[in-house]
Parts: sequence; structure tokens; C-alpha cells
Amino acid sequence: MDMSLAWVASRKTLHDEGFGAFQRVRILALAHFADSEASRERIRALFHSPLGIYVSQAQREGCELRLEFDTASEDLSFTLRTLKRVLPEARVEGIAPRVFAHRTCTRGAS
Repeated sequence: MDMSLAWVASRKTLHDEGFGAFQRVRILALAHFADSEASRERIRALFHSPLGIYVSQAQREGCELRLEFDTASEDLSFTLRTLKRVLPEARVEGIAPRVFAHRTCTRGAS
């Protein structure tokens, strides 16, 4: 997992789209394991780590684990470092600002 590339890409995207330091960020990650027992153990470890509070969605299908993290932009670095430590098999698939439907409606009205 290339954390430095993910960090640079996320910061550029956040600033280019006009999102400030206090916005929420979605991180999508995927991990593939040799067997389903290993994936069960890893997800248990994930939820018992400090990173567990940031998991907004987790889906396990056989040996594959898809994760979505919801974090504040200022916690992005911590989240990526902890993900690398707790789940080294994980690959970050995307980092994007979290958009709430009720906020987009009010933003377009002004």
C-alpha cells in the first residue's frame, strides 16, 4: 500500500475542490487474504484497534474484505498509518471528500 501517494493525492483533491481542513473524508480500501479464516481474524483485529471507530462499512466476501472509512481530513494521516500497521494487506482504492446530500442542496442554493 503506497501511503505517501495516497496522502498526496488526497490533499490535492481536497484543496482543488475547495474543501477545508474540517471536512469529512471517505477512504475505500480492499484486502485479499489466502483463506476466509485469515480474513475473519483480520477484521476482528481491525475492530479492536483504534482504527475501528473510523470504519463506516465493512463487507467480507470469502477471502476479500472491502472497507470504507469515514474520518476528518485532519485525521487522514493517522488513519492511513494505522491501516498500514493493522491491515498491511489492504490497498487504498480511493480517497475523496465525504459529501452529504443535505449539504449539497444548501450549497447550490446560495
